[in-house]
Amino acid sequence: MPEQTPGQQSPGPQPHHRFARAAGRATRSFLDASRDDAERARTERQEHEDRRAAEQRAAAERQAATPTTLKVARWWWLITTAVFALVATAFLLSGLNAPVGTAGGLDLAAPEATATGQFVLAGLAGVLALATGTGAVQLLRSRRSAVGLLTGVAVIVGIPLIVRGHPLLLALAVVLLAGAALLWFPPLRRFLR
Repeated sequence: MPEQTPGQQSPGPQPHHRFARAAGRATRSFLDASRDDAERARTERQEHEDRRAAEQRAAAERQAATPTTLKVARWWWLITTAVFALVATAFLLSGLNAPVGTAGGLDLAAPEATATGQFVLAGLAGVLALATGTGAVQLLRSRRSAVGLLTGVAVIVGIPLIVRGHPLLLALAVVLLAGAALLWFPPLRRFLR
């Protein structure tokens, strides 16, 4: 058998050549997979941007087509919410400054004149502000559920206020019931989803 010099290679495969070929294949595979991943990410990002642009165009078109009755109803209920919040704050401040009556702050002749009565009225007005505020936010989002919520609040609160007969309560009832009627106009109902 001829002797090999250190510079010559044997005709058979040597172990370090197998590792080198495997490392080369792995490197090529990794680079190909990285390139494919980058291309897929670029495509997904482009599709996401196109989808978002289409949604923004659709939202702009919807906003341009918003009926006037919906715009009025939105402002109406936002102002009504603000009025209830102000009334709740006024009752709360009045309750803090009210004199303590007999029987631990409860006067059976005029319970609303005592601190406890003021706090109860502040709580009720606060709940109404919260309910109308929730309905107003739903109305801003063009949700059909806003109509049911705000109409329910208007009827449940407005009818007893009319029966009570006080002029300020009557005005508040008219505001609530007019706002509820505004929600039932056909252009507004068609626009809500």
